[in-house]
Amino acid sequence: MWNIKKRVFIDRRVGEVHQFATNPKHWYQWYAGLSEAENLKGKGGKGTSMDLMYFFFGRGLEMHVLVVENAPVGDGYVWRCLISGAFDGNQTWRYLPVENGTEVQFEMDYDLPGSIFGKMANTLYIKKLMNNSIELTLQNLKDISESD
Repeated sequence: MWNIKKRVFIDRRVGEVHQFATNPKHWYQWYAGLSEAENLKGKGGKGTSMDLMYFFFGRGLEMHVLVVENAPVGDGYVWRCLISGAFDGNQTWRYLPVENGTEVQFEMDYDLPGSIFGKMANTLYIKKLMNNSIELTLQNLKDISESD
């Protein structure tokens, strides 16, 4: 299992960032490589599920997402999901108030089966691409959240 941890500061109130970021109808607008949700059941709260395509390394990977937590924690929020399909994983997003803005903390544990990329793919290269994808995702969320 591989792990990615990233964080970004967003100059917007924590409640607004959380509300926008956890609504699956908006994800394709800011999450790098993600399609619009299909078979969507729910609005981002616990129990929400959907099917998505994640376009990575020139391929469309089918995946299913199940939200297992979306709750206030202290002055902020935590949102967690399980991912299954072309790869298995889980994501945790924390939204914390910081200096009149929001610190978004992202963590993902994931397994990418070798059959997805074949023997040609170098695992270090794949890790780097995933890392870059998450950095772009967080920058997109920041840019959209900070626009009026």
